[in-house]
Amino acid sequence: MGDVTIAGRKLEHFHIAAFFRSREEEYEVLRSYIREGIDAGEKAIHICDPHLKHDHLQHLEQMGVPTDDCMRTGQLEVMGWNDAYLKEGRFDGDSMMALLEEAVMTSRAEGFSRVRMMGHMEWALEEQPGVERFIDYEFRVNHLLNQLRQPAICVYDLNRFSGSAVMDVLRAHPYALVDGVVHENPYYVQSRS
Repeated sequence: MGDVTIAGRKLEHFHIAAFFRSREEEYEVLRSYIREGIDAGEKAIHICDPHLKHDHLQHLEQMGVPTDDCMRTGQLEVMGWNDAYLKEGRFDGDSMMALLEEAVMTSRAEGFSRVRMMGHMEWALEEQPGVERFIDYEFRVNHLLNQLRQPAICVYDLNRFSGSAVMDVLRAHPYALVDGVVHENPYYVQSRS
């Protein structure tokens, strides 16, 4: 497995909070992360708003990802958050951790050397049972991603999340991607107290 880079920076940790003000900015900045993985033959798992799956696939096509071919071969999997974070109409951190670990193990069994994950996080703003514990999950997933050595980008729309929520998110991620630049996050703490 080669290095993982995003916005020109080699990653030492595998959990990144990415903050954007528009979908156009998001896809422009994440282009290299997504294309690097696809071009290297790695698996890509993207979790997004189920109402925006088609839009997400169009953005991937525009950046040169052959989505039909990649989905047919299993290299690309695009899920609505109702099939992941909010499965069965609620958020359960333990279930989500198990889903991530299973996805990595299944992908390795299918011959993929790495899984690059990306999850849009607006599901945490929905009024569903358990969503109030999403920050606890964000802290827990650091250990799993570093143990598995699989990168994940949590995508946050700055127009939707409050300042206090953004600070909580920053505390849970070793890296932050802001204004197209990856920063080692000075607000990161290893565990929630």
